[in-house]
Parts: sequence; structure tokens; C-alpha cells
Amino acid sequence: MYLVTGATGNVGRNVTAQLLERGAAVRVFTRDAAKVSQFAGRVEVAIGDFGTPESFARALDGVEGVFLMNGGTSGAAFEPLVDELKKHGRPRVVFLSTILAGRPGFHIGQIHKAREEAILAGGLDGRFVRPGGFMSNALQWAGTIRSQGMVYNPMGEGRSAPIAPEDIAAVVVRSLITERPEEKVFEVTGGALLSVPEQVEILAEVLGRAIRCVDIPVQAAVQGMVQAGLPEALAGGVGESFQAVRDGHGAMLLDTVQRVTGRPPTAFAAWARANAARFA
Repeated sequence: MYLVTGATGNVGRNVTAQLLERGAAVRVFTRDAAKVSQFAGRVEVAIGDFGTPESFARALDGVEGVFLMNGGTSGAAFEPLVDELKKHGRPRVVFLSTILAGRPGFHIGQIHKAREEAILAGGLDGRFVRPGGFMSNALQWAGTIRSQGMVYNPMGEGRSAPIAPEDIAAVVVRSLITERPEEKVFEVTGGALLSVPEQVEILAEVLGRAIRCVDIPVQAAVQGMVQAGLPEALAGGVGESFQAVRDGHGAMLLDTVQRVTGRPPTAFAAWARANAARFA
């Protein structure tokens, strides 16, 4: 039995589906069973949240592996989760981290690195999947594409290698079910370096419509996130990653997906075609 947290998210949903495809028994941990209705009859559902460690404890009964999200918990709230994992047989934990956890000086990276260290300090069998930017982040442009035919871009001409959530999930699943004792950290990127204007050009071709890419300052993007309700510290952390890409520090290509799964990462154009309806 494998426990999946964040099963309604971009990665967790795919982790659940891929485990089921392999014939694994899956339990999902969620606040609302209705949000995982697409898996009805195929998974066990454990109701709860990270803020109530006793509900997480109930979800851990009999599991051999856990896909663990950060969950937005504070450091103090994360430690009881580690304690419950220790009490329930120390199952393997695959934690969804960030590639910034291996890059000193980034606020978001420091948060995730602290969670990684808490897992290891608890004596758990931890694996850490550290993706770069998600292809699905492009869905944040859907509103202005629909209403204005525009994408507002704080990353300039800087390039990165966005990765499909399905590919992140594939690395997570292999890390959960495969004995790879020599490897603890899996930094993952997509297979091609692309700037935001290049991604927008691909989207425009896939969607069959003109889309303008408009450069904006990083701080304007941060202010927009705060106005949309993101905590100021977290918005500032995202802004740090935008600035890093803008300054040319995001141009990193890794072979992790190919090496772990035996297939190349999904191309952005293929991801865009598969998700075109979500922009319509």
C-alpha cells in the first residue's frame, strides 16, 4: 500500500494514476473525497490534513511508501508528520522538493531543504525529487491569453528547461517502488531550454491564435501574486526564482528522467497539445 498526499495536485494526481497503472494499492490523503472522485473505487481515501497529525497517523497504517508534499506547513507543523512516520514503521518517503533546495540563498529552496533534513534526521528512508519549473505553470497564463491574447513575462529572455508533471511523477513512482539505495536526490528538468517567449510561440501555434509576450519587471509579478493572495514571503521567493532565470542562471539540462524512467522527457509542444483545451 502506498500513501499519496496532494493527490489533487499536478504531480500527486499523476503519481496516483501511475501507481494504479502498475497495479499498486493506493491510499490518498485529502481534505475532501469529492476532489479525488476520478479515482473512485480504485483507491482508499483517508480524510484529513497536515494540520491534524492524528489524521495523518491514521492514513499511515499499513503503508510501505509515502509520496509527501510540502503542504505549506510551517517547520513546527512538519516535525509531527516526521514523528508519525517514525511511529508507523518508517516507510520509504519520497518528498517533492525543488531544484532550488540544492542552490544556497533561495528562500523557497531553504524551506524545502529544511524538510529534507528533517526527514533524514528522523532516520527515515528518504528520497528527494527536486524538479525545476513545471510546464503546467504555463496554465497561469490561460486567463490573460483568453481575455487579452497576452502573456506577461517577468523572466525576460532567460531560458530554463520546464518539465511535465507526468515526468516528475514518473521519477517519484520509480523512487517509491524501486530499490535505488545509492541514490537519494533526483534533480529533474525537461529536455529543452526554452525562454518564456519561445514557450508562448509554441502555445500560439498549438492553439492557432496570436499571443503577445509582454516583458514586465520581476517586482510587478511579485506584487501581482501578493494581490492575488499569496503570502508576501512566498511571493518574494517565487520572484527570486524569476530573477535567477532572467539573469541566465536557469539554463540547466539534466538527464534524470531518461536515466530513471528509460524514456526522454515530454516536449513542451507535446504537453501543450495534450492540455490545449485548458487554455480555450
